Amino acid sequence: MRFFIGLVVLSVCLFADNKLIIDANHFEGNDQDGIVIFTGNVKVTKVKDKLNSDRLEVEMVSTANNEKTPKKYTATGNVDFLVYANEKIYVGRGTKVIYEPLNNKYTILGNGYLEEKVDGRQLYGKEIYLDEITGRAEVVGDDKKPVRFIMKLDENQKEGDIE
Repeated sequence: MRFFIGLVVLSVCLFADNKLIIDANHFEGNDQDGIVIFTGNVKVTKVKDKLNSDRLEVEMVSTANNEKTPKKYTATGNVDFLVYANEKIYVGRGTKVIYEPLNNKYTILGNGYLEEKVDGRQLYGKEIYLDEITGRAEVVGDDKKPVRFIMKLDENQKEGDIE
């Protein structure tokens, strides 16, 4: 219970104006392991960002002044999300989604889908990696399920024209 209270205080401190809210059917925490697990209809909200999953595991790490901060979020089971970053809006889903807040990196595994709403680009693949800071994305597929990239073309372009 002490860990849970520490997590709540930490969340309020980290996101002063921007509250991190996690709703779930079940909570489990372990101070020694530095792991917090939420299961059952998990819904995470931070400002306009949202994530839904069946299970969310949060790995905590101690900072220089011995406070706990989230190091990695791992969401599994029916994962979908909406993220606002660098004037972009990302919508995605996958079997497993990992977010590393200290590096601002996302990993989408298993039936991955990522759409950048502003430009209308869509990525499909077995594994999708996104660096939120640089906007760099990498997608991995295979012979059975290759990478698919879809983008909207300018309506004035004729089929086959490349500028």
